[in-house]
Amino acid sequence: MKFICEKNVLLKNLQASLSAISPKTMLPYLNSLLLEAEGKEVTVTATDLEISTKVKFKADVKSGGKVLVHGDLLLAITKTQEDKDIIIEEAGDTIKITCEKFHANVPKRNIDEYPQIPEFPKKSENLFSLPAMELLQLIKETAYAASREETRYVLCSEYFEVEKGNLTVVATDGKRLSMSKRQIKAPKNLKTSVIIPIKGINVLQRFLALCEEKEEIKTVIQDNAIFFSSNGKMISSRVVDGTYPDYKSAFPKSVKVKVEVEREELLGVIMRTASIFQAGVPSQTSSVKFQIKKNTLTVSASSPGFGEAEEDIQVQAAGGSLNVSFNPGYLSELLRHIDSSKVVIEMVDSLSATVVKATDEPNFISLIMPMRA
Repeated sequence: MKFICEKNVLLKNLQASLSAISPKTMLPYLNSLLLEAEGKEVTVTATDLEISTKVKFKADVKSGGKVLVHGDLLLAITKTQEDKDIIIEEAGDTIKITCEKFHANVPKRNIDEYPQIPEFPKKSENLFSLPAMELLQLIKETAYAASREETRYVLCSEYFEVEKGNLTVVATDGKRLSMSKRQIKAPKNLKTSVIIPIKGINVLQRFLALCEEKEEIKTVIQDNAIFFSSNGKMISSRVVDGTYPDYKSAFPKSVKVKVEVEREELLGVIMRTASIFQAGVPSQTSSVKFQIKKNTLTVSASSPGFGEAEEDIQVQAAGGSLNVSFNPGYLSELLRHIDSSKVVIEMVDSLSATVVKATDEPNFISLIMPMRA
């Protein structure tokens, strides 16, 4: 096997592929990449047995074949090269890597040990598609709210629900929830759902970033796996066996106070006010207080022994006055993950879930639980 390709093309495909493998595994083939050269393309395959990926890119293939190589090692060598063409060549028991005056020989691994990778289903009643950039945006608007506690495996995930020609994506850690949806191309009566582990979502994000602006991504949901495919890229992930919380019941049925505000301006106020906590108050216990009175929102924070901070911001408010406290990290993270120029904050009281909507994105909605002041 021998092929030549641009350093940056190889690098971005290696980085995406390596997000799927397990660097700390005791099994050599699970931190390896399978390189296959054929025709005018090179395919990079990676797996940790729960998530598998394949990505193809154009290359000048001098001779076909396939080799198994240590993934992180190949990435480290590639990353340090100049922006020149890289030659990767099979040479007996080693793989020769050349770039300009640089030469390296790394050992091949036993390709016979490499597991069979699931293929994208050729036919399925549960197939739907949507633009890759729209799926990427759905994940951006929601994944931050998923739990990072692996013991809470149902919440350490994202929930995909297909119904009435829409894909709804939901994530929650129990203290906040984010939901967004898009129209999809799907069979008229398709109704299905699946829970995808957050690692699978993170890998999917890396691969969606490789897609072109108008590229479509096909998706198939099965009982124990989900598949994504687009223009030579394929991802499969195991799904979580469990029941996702009834997210629809979490939304309040009434609103007492409604506030519309510039998103970036509010984010800046929260960050400046919360800077009082840099002296050492843990982020999980710190809070900023919202005081709404007429068309003024006062954001304040107090850190015992370190001081107080406060800033006013002009808003459009309706429904009267209210005092409510939030975790500043949760609120700022929410605001950073949406692109809308303004947000609408809907509150019931100081203890009930608060709803945050994006004025420029009607299909997005988020919840955040207040903190006890």
